Amino acid sequence: MCVIAYIPKGTQTLPTEIVRAMFKANPHGCGLVTPTDHYKGMSLNSILRHLKKRDISQPCLMHFRLATHGSIKRANCHPFYDEKSQTWFMHNGILDIIPKGDMTDSETAFREILAPQIQAHSLDSDDLRYAVHCIIGGSKFAFMQGEKVRLCGHYEQWFGCLFSNLRFRFWLY
Repeated sequence: MCVIAYIPKGTQTLPTEIVRAMFKANPHGCGLVTPTDHYKGMSLNSILRHLKKRDISQPCLMHFRLATHGSIKRANCHPFYDEKSQTWFMHNGILDIIPKGDMTDSETAFREILAPQIQAHSLDSDDLRYAVHCIIGGSKFAFMQGEKVRLCGHYEQWFGCLFSNLRFRFWLY
């Protein structure tokens, strides 16, 4: 299962060994987004280079993928972006929806259900909260719009950050 890490603004970037453990546990791609930078791809070294440039006065979301739907390729890595609402999206879990083509269940849900709600209402709207409630199940979602971050589902705190799960810690030892 994937992992999402949320590094709040003002919080130091995670140590390399933690990022490496998240990648080892979820080796099918990775990505990050801040208000001024984004990356998605297949390389641990590339995401580490982006993290080194991170301005700690900005929030950061990171995602490490363990593929369940959609092929293993850069296009299926998170985050996904909706230009109309200027919103980034990440997902951890499995959704009870049928993915379109070679898209992931995450991208399908974002493009077909969540992004239209954000476009029509807002990231803070009751309409989006209801749409999330209807599809999230035991999953976790993360949205970023400018500096605004919205997390949905249960996250665990560790190293001053929030994680969608801590299963990757096995790879630290």
